[in-house]
Amino acid sequence: LNLNEKIANFSDVEKKFSELSIKLNAIKSEENNLRVKIERLNTNVEHFDKDIERFDREINYIKEIKDKLNRNRGLRNWLKDHFLILLDTIENHVMLRIQQEFDLAFQEWFNFLLEDENIMGRLDEKFSPIIETNGYEIDFEDLSGGEKTSVALAYRLALNKVINDFMSDMNTKDFVILDEPTDGFSSEQLDKLKDVLDQINIKQIMIVSHESKIETFVDKVIRINKNENVSHVL
Repeated sequence: LNLNEKIANFSDVEKKFSELSIKLNAIKSEENNLRVKIERLNTNVEHFDKDIERFDREINYIKEIKDKLNRNRGLRNWLKDHFLILLDTIENHVMLRIQQEFDLAFQEWFNFLLEDENIMGRLDEKFSPIIETNGYEIDFEDLSGGEKTSVALAYRLALNKVINDFMSDMNTKDFVILDEPTDGFSSEQLDKLKDVLDQINIKQIMIVSHESKIETFVDKVIRINKNENVSHVL
């Protein structure tokens, strides 16, 4: 090859080198762009991974809440369908037992105070006194004064017994107040009150009464005088 041809060939090589250099720079630039994109994608992937972990925790938390709700719903249904019914049954059983013992105690005191075979007393399921004479119910207002007082006293004594039996931790179980328990009583019934006081076995009994005969079978008498609507201890 002559010199001109060599120069021409060199020019072609230089041109190709320049073109290749341009392409190489373009490739490097693209490589840098891709590297930046990859780094950005990696950063996004890390963020996505953290988001996925957070979502997983939230999903697990929601599942736990759902499980608790299901358990609570099951418990609520059990309470509704079984426990409340059971509780109602227990309550009815307890109330029935109280009513039976209350009625029994009331009848015992009623019969003790009146001793009349023609008149009987009992309590209904609502704890209301039912009075019968010769097999027929009679109204409370149709009773004599002494009979009314006997019913009231029998009820009070029976109530006191039931309360003490079912609520043994009461601080007042050894104390009872009887307000005018002998209104309308005959002399014989007044004597029975002493027997009542001996039988009920209570440490302290306070009786409010205008009957002087009661003073003979109590330990201490406190006299109250009322003057111009003001009461004074004598």
